[in-house]
Amino acid sequence: MTTRVGGSGWPEGAVRSRCAGFTLAELAVVLALSLVLAAMAVPLIGGGRDHLLASAAARHLVSQLHHARADAVLRGAYVGIRFDGSPVDVRYALVADGNQNGIRVVDINKGIDRQIGSWERLSDHFQGVQFSIGTGVLDVDSGSPLTGDPLRIGGSDVLSFSPGGTATSGTLYLKGRSGPQYAVRILGATGRVRLLRFESASRRWVAA
Repeated sequence: MTTRVGGSGWPEGAVRSRCAGFTLAELAVVLALSLVLAAMAVPLIGGGRDHLLASAAARHLVSQLHHARADAVLRGAYVGIRFDGSPVDVRYALVADGNQNGIRVVDINKGIDRQIGSWERLSDHFQGVQFSIGTGVLDVDSGSPLTGDPLRIGGSDVLSFSPGGTATSGTLYLKGRSGPQYAVRILGATGRVRLLRFESASRRWVAA
């Protein structure tokens, strides 16, 4: 009787039973490892996504400020960003001076200083990101523990840029759900905008 031999050199029936047995065992091991790796990867993936969203939101805010400054110079009039809402639900919009005396909330309410952009929130474009100060974050200037209002623009609800390019001095703090803390700094004398990131391990701010 002739025994058919597979390409491996083993009798065909032996090859089939050997492969079937090896495949089942392999699948069981691979499945178990996949479940373990998936459970480990979920928080890492989520945390990485939060970091990316927080970083993108901070850069988006910087671009909005650059746009407001350029628009003020182009118009020859004050242009600013008005902030509205509670610390956990802040919305903002571009406004322009209508009577050459700077941007004032009373003039905005009267319709003299006009809103020239739609309201938006950071979370509209970057899920989970908001103006906020995380635990253990230090003040950019003093190095003391930082709490309270994440919008530090002199107690005003408006951050404005002049036709000459100067601005309201201040710092805007924002963060994601588990992402790093960012600070957007506005230097009044020059209107320059800087982006900083807080490193928890070293407890210091670095350029982002």
